[in-house]
Amino acid sequence: MPNDDNFRIGYVADVEGHWDYFLEYVQRSNVLFWEEHEDHNNNLSSSATNSFGITFKRLKLRPNTYFVYGGDSVDKGPGDIRLCRALVDLKKNYPDRVHLLVGNRDLNKIRFSSELSDEDMKRPIEDIKRPFWDPNAKSYKEHLEEIKESHVATDSYTLDDLNTKAERLRWMLKHTLGCPDTFEFRREEIAYLEKIYGSYPPTCDTHESSPVPTTVIYHTNDVDVDTTKVTDEDVVNSFDHEINHPEGSLRQYLHHASIACILGNTIFVHGAIDRLTMRFVPSKQSIFDLPKSPPPSFAAPSTDITDGIMIDNVYEWVHSLNEYLRDGLKDFESRPHWNEERTSRGGEALLAIQNRPSMWGRSVVCNSYADGGVVATEDAEEQRKQALRVAEEELNPLAFEGIASNVFDQEPADWLLAHGIKRIVVGHKPTGDCPAVLSSAYIGVEVCSVDTSFARRRDISTGEKSNRFGANRGDAISLVEIAGSDCNYNRLEISGMLADGTEYSSTYPHIGSNEDSESGGSILGKKTVDGWWVKAVASDKYHLCRGKGRTVEYDIRSEEDVVICRQLLMR
Repeated sequence: MPNDDNFRIGYVADVEGHWDYFLEYVQRSNVLFWEEHEDHNNNLSSSATNSFGITFKRLKLRPNTYFVYGGDSVDKGPGDIRLCRALVDLKKNYPDRVHLLVGNRDLNKIRFSSELSDEDMKRPIEDIKRPFWDPNAKSYKEHLEEIKESHVATDSYTLDDLNTKAERLRWMLKHTLGCPDTFEFRREEIAYLEKIYGSYPPTCDTHESSPVPTTVIYHTNDVDVDTTKVTDEDVVNSFDHEINHPEGSLRQYLHHASIACILGNTIFVHGAIDRLTMRFVPSKQSIFDLPKSPPPSFAAPSTDITDGIMIDNVYEWVHSLNEYLRDGLKDFESRPHWNEERTSRGGEALLAIQNRPSMWGRSVVCNSYADGGVVATEDAEEQRKQALRVAEEELNPLAFEGIASNVFDQEPADWLLAHGIKRIVVGHKPTGDCPAVLSSAYIGVEVCSVDTSFARRRDISTGEKSNRFGANRGDAISLVEIAGSDCNYNRLEISGMLADGTEYSSTYPHIGSNEDSESGGSILGKKTVDGWWVKAVASDKYHLCRGKGRTVEYDIRSEEDVVICRQLLMR
């Protein structure tokens, strides 16, 4: 870490249970590191490595640094439990310097408590509909019929025979939560945890006769494990344990997390701060369904709303959002199952805030800037305008699914600037093989969108390493840090490896400086005259992107070949 920086924030989001990705992130980090586990006498334990060659280490934070995890800790790899445990342990050890945010993938798991309960399993199969926010998804009955048709061994089975908790969970993961591989990922992780600690769920806080807390979990996925011994019932019980048991990894993560946090001149949320989400705090009686309340004014947010409150002070807004999370968790814990009429359950408000239709498009957790690997495209602008028209004219909240927020909107930027906030950092929606940034030269606020969970480029071949971090991530990894003299005067630094194996390092101008006076960094985060965005610099070459939806194009240019579109620069 550079000696002249007295302040540094490390940030990562959307790891989604990919443990090897997180290990690589920590190895590159200037903020986090692993420390060997110590025994009760504070000496290095002779059992820091167990009989299987597994090394026990603990995640630590360097001096003068802060760390923010931007949400979405689970679902896409065999490391959900280990990642949550490591992050929560870090938060407990550095409560004022570590901030964990909730993403939609973290919050939506509280559905398991009610929808996989013994009582809910008695419901007629026909009553379990497709998710209200996705008319193209399969209903549970359609899912079971598909299984029956595709497996010869189930020919003699009825749909009721196939209606098990394991199959209900598989349907939820695949057709309502967007993670079809998660069931088998959890089977794999259970096998790892049993080998690491001797049992799962842990029956005590030690491994064999050595003091190895379950939070000490440095371990790669290259140890052979036998997943055949892990039953479907084990997998179902694991999902139940991790969200419902007070010491469950995801339950603990939610307990120590926030919806938003502010560190100096930077605000962090999982989704987006736009014209719809700014100032808005939903009602704690919000429900996870299509809203019954009338739509708000989409053109100009008003204090005259019936489904929440509007708060002018950004710090009070953040505080109220985080109180909303805490109250929602208390509600969930007090009544995790449906009532007798199946009209109410604890935690509904938390499920609502991670669903854009439930919020009339005002979800600070799920709104997003990203489209086509960048933070703004003409196609996204047209889709947003159309969605607003449909929502208002047809009273259809489903219009908000999949649209991107307007990163150029000056109104939310001015609101943040009035409170000294000059940077927004988010995750949630993929931005190609490196983070997408909007230079502060446009609206006075720098916007950094960091999710690289769909980074693999299928237009190139990188050889045997191309699946290093999975079929979607490929080889790409990003390190986002904010460094400077203090929390209010600092710069954005982004480094890592692109999908083609190129190492890159991009340093943005200090917030508040004259960007055009800086060589190189002055064109990062800006749009060219021919519609490309400058995203990264490597070996004096600039890496550019443009796209539409999840289709991303890439280009490489020298600095003299990059011509910035000046008419968009507002400041």
